[in-house]
Parts: sequence; structure tokens; C-alpha cells
Amino acid sequence: MKVRGFTLIELIITLLIGSLLLAWGVPNYRDFKMRRQIVDNANEFVYSMNLARAEAVRYGTVVTVSPVSNDWNQGWISTATGVGGNPDVKIEEHDPVQDINVTLTTNPGGSISFNRIGGLSGTNEAVFSLVHTGDSSRSRNVRVRMSGSVKVEEP
Repeated sequence: MKVRGFTLIELIITLLIGSLLLAWGVPNYRDFKMRRQIVDNANEFVYSMNLARAEAVRYGTVVTVSPVSNDWNQGWISTATGVGGNPDVKIEEHDPVQDINVTLTTNPGGSISFNRIGGLSGTNEAVFSLVHTGDSSRSRNVRVRMSGSVKVEEP
């Protein structure tokens, strides 16, 4: 009579190989997830800035992007200033960000505005710093130039 199945040695070797693969794969997945979070949040931020700029040109008025409760981590709101006595129009409200610290480094806590031709109002370009809370080496800067163009940079 022939016995079928795995021997104890085969089972142990299989578990050893599986645990080695897990030990190698889990840290890489964690790094991948952090990189993805910072890139996704930077892209959402760029989208919001580009939308505000486009709406400023579309409405022919000033569009302001301001933090919720003076904290960019709580989200941000894009608002078009009313023209001719009309009320202000809320264009977009972004939810709070998770695991990322967002700061406006050129004007902490302040807001930025796009003029009716899509340029940045004021005298300085705006630079936002997005840093992952789990690993401060994972970060991106979002630069809004005076022309209104938005660019993601690695610090």
C-alpha cells in the first residue's frame, strides 16, 4: 500500500520559502503604498489648482483656494468671487487628506488666488509641501508659479 501526501520535511521547506517571500515582500509593499499615497495626493492637489485656474478664466473673476479651518490637512475649498453683485460660487471642496501633512511654505495658513487671466494674484509664487507622516523622506512639493502653472517637484 502506497501512502500519499507530504512529508514533514516538505511541509517545513514550503513554509520556510513562503515566510522568506513574505519577509521580502511586505516591506516593499509598505514602501510602494507610501510612495503611491504621496503621488496620489500631489496629483489631487495639482488637479484642484488647475481647476481653480481654469474656472478663474472661465468666470473672468478671482478664484481663491483656501484651507478648511486654516489647516490644509483638513482639506481646501475653491471659491469664485461673485461678479456684478452675484454671490460667490463654491467650485470644489476637497476632503481632508490622510497620512500626509500639507503646508503652504510661502504663506503659512494663507490662501492663494488666481486672477481672471489665470495668473497667481500677489507677488510670490506658492509652494506647498506634502510630507508623508510615516516617513518624512517621502515628500513632494507642489509649486504654483506666478503664471498660474502648477508643477510637482521632488525636494
